[in-house]
Amino acid sequence: MKRISYGGASFLTPDDVADALLELVTALGITHTNETLNLPAVDDDGNTVIVTVIVGPMSTLISIPEVSQWTVPDTTNVLVALHARIHALTAPKSYSVEETIATTDFDWQDVDFTQ
Repeated sequence: MKRISYGGASFLTPDDVADALLELVTALGITHTNETLNLPAVDDDGNTVIVTVIVGPMSTLISIPEVSQWTVPDTTNVLVALHARIHALTAPKSYSVEETIATTDFDWQDVDFTQ
């Protein structure tokens, strides 16, 4: 498991969730947007809890490996969602022909053919 430190607090979450969280924060820099995430974590008694975090391209997160005696919570659904979001942010975009045609700084209406 890994302890994520963020905003003066920390939480313990499975390695794969911590890694995907850091990858998502990095990908958010592409769109300069924020995301609200609900992530599985383990509290001090070993109970699975949901941690809600707001992250963006300027989020300062620290991920520290930590040995834990607690059972790792199920991360199947959250990992699918995190990886889908990362892919959506980082996948090459396809553009229509109209969007890819280079244009000049003037429009055809700017040309004066009367001279």
